[in-house]
Amino acid sequence: MKKSIPFFIISMLLSPLTNAQTTQVRDFVIEPQIKPNFYIYKTFGVFGGKEYSTNAVYLVTKKGVVLFDVPWQKTQYQSLLDTIQKRHHLPVIAVFATHSHEDRAGDLSFYNNKGIKTYATEKTNELLKKDGKATSSEIIKTGKPYRIGGEEFIVDFLGEGHTVDNVVVWFPKYKILDGGCLVKSRSAADLGYTGEANIAQWPQTMEKLKSKYAQATLIIPGHDEWKGGGHVEHTLDLLNKK
Repeated sequence: MKKSIPFFIISMLLSPLTNAQTTQVRDFVIEPQIKPNFYIYKTFGVFGGKEYSTNAVYLVTKKGVVLFDVPWQKTQYQSLLDTIQKRHHLPVIAVFATHSHEDRAGDLSFYNNKGIKTYATEKTNELLKKDGKATSSEIIKTGKPYRIGGEEFIVDFLGEGHTVDNVVVWFPKYKILDGGCLVKSRSAADLGYTGEANIAQWPQTMEKLKSKYAQATLIIPGHDEWKGGGHVEHTLDLLNKK
């Protein structure tokens, strides 16, 4: 008589495959060019059983490409570098993280080990170190214009909100503000993950953003639909409901 394989063993053998299928996410997508040398790229991740898209930016300069935040999935780090090199015939020379989370700073050691300069604020590095993650090779000087290969941008800390360390990036030539996760998309149903948020200060930070960057023609939210306007106002509406 044949011995049957216990059910729990079958379950253990199949569970990795099942988990891989349920957690599989889409590859990154580079959006059509927004402005000369300015691109938005989207990556995807699963949170609470639901797939979300993340909006990130890269800037093409004469010296190379600057990434603002990394892909949500570490498995896509190299393929994004390769795609950028192939498309623009330039390497990625720097990475700026807008806060410490996985969809922003991710694993900076990947870039550090390749000799690509990585930038984060002291607060972001403090949080990364606390979580046992790699810190940046360079410290962001907020409010200071960075000029690289004919392009310019400013990393600005306006106050706490989604996290204590969230920064935004201003591109004066294009009048575009990369709001990161501080700004919610007008399509967002809620504030998303608020486990490290300062809900009390977030509205004040948003009002400061609204006033300081009133000239912005595009404000890019951290997740979901980025096109059009109304993202800042919708973020304030969501905060007022808390």
